[in-house]
Formats: sequence, structure tokens, C-alpha cells
Amino acid sequence: MKRGLYRKASPIEVLVVRNRMQADVVDLGLHCVMTDHQTAQPELLARLAYLIGMGAEIARAIPVAGNNRPGLHQALATVVDMAVDGYRWDSSWGAQLSHAVEISIDLFCSYRNLANQFEPGARLLSRDVMAGTVRADVIKPLELPAESVKG
Repeated sequence: MKRGLYRKASPIEVLVVRNRMQADVVDLGLHCVMTDHQTAQPELLARLAYLIGMGAEIARAIPVAGNNRPGLHQALATVVDMAVDGYRWDSSWGAQLSHAVEISIDLFCSYRNLANQFEPGARLLSRDVMAGTVRADVIKPLELPAESVKG
């Protein structure tokens, strides 16, 4: 087991956190895929900004499987774009954003100590989305390590 900031949470910690979040995640995922296109969704976008923001920050800080780092970054940028565009929901993103929430929750549960470090920033982003003060440029372009870019 790793020590310090990158220590993985114990199985019991993961189970407790996951059980608390499960109902909310299921509800949020269903909301993502069932929400009408172009309707104003400030609360939904604020919740997504918080959860996906946490996952995106964890994925930025540590190696993650597959395309989850750029995928979470894109999902978060999409949420912010919708918020900036008058909270108008783009239903074509519903399934992808629901999936991004699931990945974020997995990262959150697996790296609880690291998640605690990023929680204040995610909460601030969520508040800015809800208040209508978030700017499109708050999500900077993702910089991938040179070895992950194929030439």
C-alpha cells in the first residue's frame, strides 16, 4: 500500500463512501439522460461541475486508465460551456456526462485523501456555475505528457 497523499483508500472506506453516494449518482445519471434538450439546468450543471471536477483533478494528478484523463477534462469543459451558454442542457452529452460521473466517483472513492485536496476547488467551481459567474476560460486546455502524444 502506498503511503501519504496518494495512498489508496481501504476497502471499508471505499464501501462506506460508495454506499452514501450511490443513490445520488444513480439519480444524477438518470437526470443526465432524461433531461429535455435546451432546457435550463443550473442545478444539474452545478452538481456535474462538482463531481466531474473532482474526477478531472484526480485524473490530472495521477496516472489513470485509458482515455479517462482527457475524457473527464472534456466532460468538465462541456459542463462549463453549457453553464456559460445560459444553462442550456445539450442532451447529446447526457450519456457521456453520466459516465463521467461514474468514473469520477470511482476515482473519488479510490483516492479519498487526494480527493479531499481538490474538494474546495470543485466546490468553488460548482458555486460559480450555480451563480452564473463561471467563465468559459476557467477550464484550461489539457496538457498531456510528451510520451503520451504519438507523432
